[in-house]
Amino acid sequence: MKLKPVRFIFFCCFPLSVLIFLSAVTKKKPVKEALNEPGDGILLIKNTNGPTLGYSNKSGIKILSIENLYFKDLNKNGKLDKYEDWRLPVDERAKDLSSKLSTQQIAGLMLYSAHQAIPVLTGPFGGGTYNGQPFSAGEALASDVTDQQKDFLLKDNLRHVLLTSVQSPEIAARWNNNMQALVEGQGFGIPANNSSDPRHSTNGGVEYTAGAGGKI
Repeated sequence: MKLKPVRFIFFCCFPLSVLIFLSAVTKKKPVKEALNEPGDGILLIKNTNGPTLGYSNKSGIKILSIENLYFKDLNKNGKLDKYEDWRLPVDERAKDLSSKLSTQQIAGLMLYSAHQAIPVLTGPFGGGTYNGQPFSAGEALASDVTDQQKDFLLKDNLRHVLLTSVQSPEIAARWNNNMQALVEGQGFGIPANNSSDPRHSTNGGVEYTAGAGGKI
């Protein structure tokens, strides 16, 4: 007769122990524990068994914590979409993202920008403005994104930027960070990439050599 209370306690405690175990397994790891701030508004969050994610504190995106892993909520819908899940194959992620894009957004991803100088040049080639003012006005940093760059990135959905010259490697890096922060906070958070035309000689034509004197 004395075994009945023991059995009762056992069967009552067993489900409770399972709940405690499941709670420990599914508990979300605080983002702050894995967060690192190297500077310049860039935040890094490290996955123990996965990639280190970088994002800008200016973009407004949030980090999702799922099963002690971190993911960027690029489209800000509060859930993990397939294209945001770095555990999935690239083809599957690309297919998911393309299914969400409009024809105009896809078209923008197939285009290149006009030649860009960082900062803008004073002549007709590689020119531009900052909040409506020329760079010579002294109100902009060399690493700021120009009005024209904002237009083709945000309005035309371009993500391929063609560079001709940069003032220095540091300026190029800061400008790139500013540009990535801008596009990361828009739509589906698709990043931009930069490239430059090959320069085989100084007589290749002004279109390709106008900015060749930059310290790249």
